[in-house]
Amino acid sequence: MRFFKKKLATNLSGECGEDIICNIDRVASNEQGIYVTGWIIHKKEHLDSVNVICGNSSVPVTLWKSRPDVNNTFPEYVRNEKCGFSVYIPCPVKHNLIFQTRSGDKTTSKLMEIQGNLSKILPTYNDGSNCFNEFIKIVNDNQLSVLEIGSRIVSSGSSSKRPLFPRAKSYIGFDIYPDSNTDITGDAHKLSHYFSENSFDAIFSLSVFEHLAMPWVVAREINRVLKTGGITFHSTHFSWPVHETPWDFYRYSDEGLKALFPPSMGYKVIKSGLYLPLRMFFDIGAVPGQEELPFHPGFGGVSILAEKKFNVDMKKFCWDTSLEEILEKGSHYPKKI
Repeated sequence: MRFFKKKLATNLSGECGEDIICNIDRVASNEQGIYVTGWIIHKKEHLDSVNVICGNSSVPVTLWKSRPDVNNTFPEYVRNEKCGFSVYIPCPVKHNLIFQTRSGDKTTSKLMEIQGNLSKILPTYNDGSNCFNEFIKIVNDNQLSVLEIGSRIVSSGSSSKRPLFPRAKSYIGFDIYPDSNTDITGDAHKLSHYFSENSFDAIFSLSVFEHLAMPWVVAREINRVLKTGGITFHSTHFSWPVHETPWDFYRYSDEGLKALFPPSMGYKVIKSGLYLPLRMFFDIGAVPGQEELPFHPGFGGVSILAEKKFNVDMKKFCWDTSLEEILEKGSHYPKKI
């Protein structure tokens, strides 16, 4: 990365920013706004807050990241431990479009001014945005025993989900690696090796199923350790950037999750649906025949809430393959993200 010092324009309501050094690392935009990542430091003082202004929009920076590379480059100035930032500023753009037509030997032009404003996603789809809240309410109202699969605090800004269940009878965090929020470590494909059958009233996971090499096996194992009449909730991704490789295996639709928790495996789906509407664009521009792709709905998340009605027939759903047999030698979930 090439660092540079740049004088900022005078602040709209403050002093000239000659003591500020900043850099923009990356920019992405759509018709409604702009995404910016970069870093900012002050030569003499700690920064209490930073607002980014574009047109009529003023947005405070709330997502900060550590940037030791910046602090090492400017050791003579006041150091903020987290001087890297990411921010989104709503600022719809305007365009002038010229439609040029030709009829015989006559050419005509029509100028139109348009303002960026992506139409809202209005298709009929099952809304899964409230499934987790329903799960939380059922657990607390009935004081259920809970197992969380994937309890380790991995991503920046995430936190323990234990405080969401103050009235739970018990709460056990389970993950492949240890941390302060994990009580038992192990492989989710072998839940019944760590817990007795019919042990829990409720089992859930958040952003875990995309990282499971054999999710159908985990769905079976959940049935084994979940009590009859117990509930299970899982949210994962319909569409999301590749992450935590090489153990980033799948993306799901709501129908795909229902296929993992079918009636034949002892489950009754209470609710399943999509959430986090998003748009999809090609970085290379429009692919022939796919010019309307950004106008079709996409989703970031998908979730399912189901009840266990009976114990699974292990003879009917029997997969004896181990992870070691289906993955490349030495493959493992990344310990540090």
